[in-house]
Amino acid sequence: MANVLTGVRILCGLLILCFPAFSRWYYCLYLIGGFTDAIDGTVARKTGTASEFGSKFDTVADFIFTLVVVIKIVLALYIPVWLIIWIAIIALIKIGCHLAGYIKYHEFKTVHSALNKVCGGAAFVVPLFIGGDYAWQAKFIVVIVICILTSIAAIAEGMTILGNKQG
Repeated sequence: MANVLTGVRILCGLLILCFPAFSRWYYCLYLIGGFTDAIDGTVARKTGTASEFGSKFDTVADFIFTLVVVIKIVLALYIPVWLIIWIAIIALIKIGCHLAGYIKYHEFKTVHSALNKVCGGAAFVVPLFIGGDYAWQAKFIVVIVICILTSIAAIAEGMTILGNKQG
């Protein structure tokens, strides 16, 4: 059941590509994807079906869902180049750490830390917030705070993956 929920998140991400950013269908699919992300791990643990595959499948689903949402937002809004570069650096840190972890341990390591959970939850709010009728200054502050949190989480994840075989 948990892997089905994770698969639903991938499907929601792909379907989001079919609708305009910040439209009713976009938000419905976004919320369903976020809900499945919030509960798939709990369902796996409660049903005794947590697995290495499920953990990696969750990471892949998170990557696909996040990538699609970022693409839709970048295409829908004016985003300063410096912010796009910052987001790209965060993504490169995460990808680089996972690749380095694979080279070091010959398997992909995933980190489901409290910091990653908090960061993911905070980042989830951004598309809900920036699509609304709030002052640009408020949107700017929220985005900066989330980028700072995400930067810290990416570096901490990399340190965990590269410094700890338990990853």
